[in-house]
Amino acid sequence: MEALSRNLLTDQIFGLNGLVNLSNFAFLLAFSVRDFLKLRILSLAADVVILPYYYFQHEPLWPPIFWGVAFITVNGIRIVTLTLERRPVILSEKEEELYRVVFGSIDKRDFLKMTSLARWVDCSPGEGIIKKGQAVSEAIVLVSGETEAVLGGKTILVYRPGQLIGNVSAYSGLVSPMDVVARGPARLAVWNLEHLREFTDSRPEIRAKLLQIVSVDLAVKLHKSVG
Repeated sequence: MEALSRNLLTDQIFGLNGLVNLSNFAFLLAFSVRDFLKLRILSLAADVVILPYYYFQHEPLWPPIFWGVAFITVNGIRIVTLTLERRPVILSEKEEELYRVVFGSIDKRDFLKMTSLARWVDCSPGEGIIKKGQAVSEAIVLVSGETEAVLGGKTILVYRPGQLIGNVSAYSGLVSPMDVVARGPARLAVWNLEHLREFTDSRPEIRAKLLQIVSVDLAVKLHKSVG
């Protein structure tokens, strides 16, 4: 009786049945962790461990082997994707500057996706950026330097780094009521408005944060104009 119990225990630990127990234990751990990446890794390990059990039966059990390989493939792809998503975000010098002066409230990964749609423009002193009467089809943010809005030969507003260049009405489909020129060397980040709308349509959280940034920008300009 003791030998039978010993053999049964050995089979449950070291035999094919042991693979079943080990696989289920890995699944149990997978469903007890909170981290999604760990869950994926443990689930993949459980599927890998159980495959020999299906194969080394009197006849290989091909349907569960096939589905096990399918689950392993899907989990493997998701593990790679999650690992890549968790890599530290590294910004270039100009991206870091733009992020610091304007988009600090946006997740850096979302910010990188957004900057991939932008083009960078370096302006010389006195160079025109927006002309009076011009229809504005781009969102322009001043990254560094200074620009000014000119109307009737007079400077009515000076833009500082981090501000949206142009009058708000211009971004509503109307023409610009003033000229905007660079006061000195300046760097701009420019987005096509249509492309930016398409980007934010499927990302409501980013759109909400961008609207908040624009609202703050408008409030600052109104305060300056009143002052």
